[in-house]
Amino acid sequence: MTASGPLHPALAPLAHVAALAYGVGVRARNAMWGMRTAERVGVPVISVGNVSVGGTGKTPFVRWCAEALVSSGHRPAIALRGYGARDGISDEAEEYRAMLPGVPLAVGADRVASIAQARAEDPRIDCVVLDDGFQHRRIARDLDIVLVDATRPAIDGALLPVGWLREPASALRRAGMVVVTRAERVDPALAKSIELLHGRPPVAWTRHAWTRIERHGAGGHDMPMAALAGKRVVVATALAHPDAFAADAIAHGARIADDIRFRDHHAFTAADVERIVVRARQKDAAVLCSGKDWAKFGRLFRDPPGVEWLVVRAGIDFLDGEASVRHALGRLGAGAVSQEN
Repeated sequence: MTASGPLHPALAPLAHVAALAYGVGVRARNAMWGMRTAERVGVPVISVGNVSVGGTGKTPFVRWCAEALVSSGHRPAIALRGYGARDGISDEAEEYRAMLPGVPLAVGADRVASIAQARAEDPRIDCVVLDDGFQHRRIARDLDIVLVDATRPAIDGALLPVGWLREPASALRRAGMVVVTRAERVDPALAKSIELLHGRPPVAWTRHAWTRIERHGAGGHDMPMAALAGKRVVVATALAHPDAFAADAIAHGARIADDIRFRDHHAFTAADVERIVVRARQKDAAVLCSGKDWAKFGRLFRDPPGVEWLVVRAGIDFLDGEASVRHALGRLGAGAVSQEN
């Protein structure tokens, strides 16, 4: 399960020195927060995060949590930092707005202030889902959910930049529950590794699931997932885990004519769009991108230029443990949520 980190192997000596320094900083920060009292924001808080960098499926899981809370009669808000914001607009926030139009967002690096502002604007908010909040120790939370990606667990690896860990995997002890994402099955070996670090096995196992395809240009109507089978596409993404997106496209039968990748949270430009469109025309293919990327692409043009744009909307399916997660969320009503599974 070990995976090398983001740096080229040739930089390994430098990476190990950097990882040692990074580890000292992380441990010092954790020790500092161990002596401080986190701030309450006036409503119960559920944090969804991870101990590794890269896409573990936080956005669809946060969305699932928000939908579950709404269905049980709550009025949640989603609080997120807004990474890669440009002109005050965040791709992650725009994706949430597109998929959860009735759920308030609190966007900003100062999450205490952004939550306070959201509650002032909407006093009905009775709970908050904190996106990417495991390392955001300033805010007190009532439930810490940590996600582990089955395709790249990273928990038996090293700290950045030698491995993919944001903090030592032993930090899983702080979590209220661990949920495995991008799984195809319950994996006893991974469950045991998590139990050794966390103290308990994962409470749930989920898989990443594409739910629908939005079609922009050439008619502009949604496509059934089955329509991807045999379709030639140019994949264009700025994701933390582009390999998983490409693998999902292939699993749904798409024929990838080209795969254009940008850095995660890349701020697309008109020149980027032109490059993608030219490549799609050359390959006689449609452009396939994520909802997160479309939030930025869609701001660059009123009508999709020249080619068909297909936007993936994704969610999660539970393989095991959905009832346990719903039960934990359902206990919000009385105020606090126990950190016990």
